Amino acid sequence: MSLAADLSLAGVAHRRVLVASTRYKPAAHPLAREVAERLSANGTEVTLDLSGDLPLDDLDGQLSLVIAVGGDGTILNTARRLVGWNVPVLGVNLGKLGFLADHSAADIRAWLEGAPTDSWQVLPRMMLELSLNGAAAVHHGLNDVIVSQGVMTRLLSLDMFVDGRHATQYRADGVVISTPTGSTAYSLSLGGPILSQGLRALVITPIAPHSLTNRPIVLDGSALLRFEVTSGSDELALIVDGQVRLDIREGDSFTVSSTAADLKLVTSGQRNHFDVLRQKLGWGAAPSLRGDH
Repeated sequence: MSLAADLSLAGVAHRRVLVASTRYKPAAHPLAREVAERLSANGTEVTLDLSGDLPLDDLDGQLSLVIAVGGDGTILNTARRLVGWNVPVLGVNLGKLGFLADHSAADIRAWLEGAPTDSWQVLPRMMLELSLNGAAAVHHGLNDVIVSQGVMTRLLSLDMFVDGRHATQYRADGVVISTPTGSTAYSLSLGGPILSQGLRALVITPIAPHSLTNRPIVLDGSALLRFEVTSGSDELALIVDGQVRLDIREGDSFTVSSTAADLKLVTSGQRNHFDVLRQKLGWGAAPSLRGDH
């Protein structure tokens, strides 16, 4: 979906914009402040959140744009805080990879000076919803939910049910449940598949499975997954997007499903998914046999 009309600087003026960063990347704060100040000077009402934990409930329905300045971790944190909000999120990358935060500091400064946004697009990104032991409080993630047992080496047993029916039992060091966005994160390092970002699917990838038949599996994105912990260590936990930890123990159960609404991620339109894989991960490149590399 094109954003040329909605995200031109003139289109944003006199609307409300959230400029978010994170306390974990103070090097991004000067640019975040600069973006906020220049938008304010243009007549836009701006909320600046440098720490990444400002209460946002009062802004629901008021924002026309969110600018996340930092990197992919900032996008992950911002996405969880805006679940269900119908607002586009533009990521400015000052980190290393930049899979999600697609714009550079130069891009955002050019936009602030009135550069056209004809190539910009909003792409939906599926998110996850996690509920532990049937609790009303739920947690959300853009990349993945990981069942981890820290430094302990005791084998974990985990039963998985798909739409109410028993599917398999994992005996492994852990399990990763990821979205297509998260398929290029931890799941990929475990041998999981790379999914097209437009798919609605869930990838379940075991960590060091005890059985050779336990392989990564791709399920329909509408599936409801339920897991029962039948054995595990004292350090067992659920890790959401590598940023949120929930301690669990033997006898606990949890469900994972897709959220009703997707994240609306603004991209520059200059690179497609394969460009990112080639440039960031060296995907498809021949190995270098030279000793100086």
